Amino acid sequence: MGKEFAVSEEEKKNLDRHLPLIATINNQELRNKVYGLLARALRESPYRDICEVPNFTTKLMGGPDDETFVRHTRTVTNAVVAFAREFQSAYGFNIDYDVLLAGAILHDIDKLLLYERKGKIVELTATGGKKIHGQYGARMAEDAGFPEAVVNIITSHSPTAGAVPPASIEAVIVGCCDAGVFQCYRLMTGRGLWRKSESLGPGNFR
Repeated sequence: MGKEFAVSEEEKKNLDRHLPLIATINNQELRNKVYGLLARALRESPYRDICEVPNFTTKLMGGPDDETFVRHTRTVTNAVVAFAREFQSAYGFNIDYDVLLAGAILHDIDKLLLYERKGKIVELTATGGKKIHGQYGARMAEDAGFPEAVVNIITSHSPTAGAVPPASIEAVIVGCCDAGVFQCYRLMTGRGLWRKSESLGPGNFR
């Protein structure tokens, strides 16, 4: 895969504490790439800790919201694993769990660089105003040397303009679980179901 990025022990421990399923990726090179891309994005982001990263802009949610990148990512990743195990058990299909986990954990990686918290308000960064969520994250993963199967999960998970379709069962599972968690969260917080017609700009997507 190539393009390794050095990660300190402190960075790795912090990521393991908040996103523990990274450590379950069996392929060491792929696992290290996941650590590396998260650590690099966090270093380049406006945040000092990954727990500070918001998951939605205030504009998208129609008001202040406290959902975080970590909680959303953990929920989606746990749902993805449960879905995959049930599907594999029922149909006998051999799921690539390493690809599945890497894609689920990184599906929103670009939010570290696209969103900026200002008090209770979350706005797009200068980069967020120019880049498209999902597509930008996929480019980050591609530049870091991730396999195409992981890149496709990232670029296909969000219904952004020009998004490519999922190319694998793993990509379909991540997209479905991400959409389900997002819509359930909206209903839980009294915002109603989100519709694609409500898009508010390149970075304002789930």
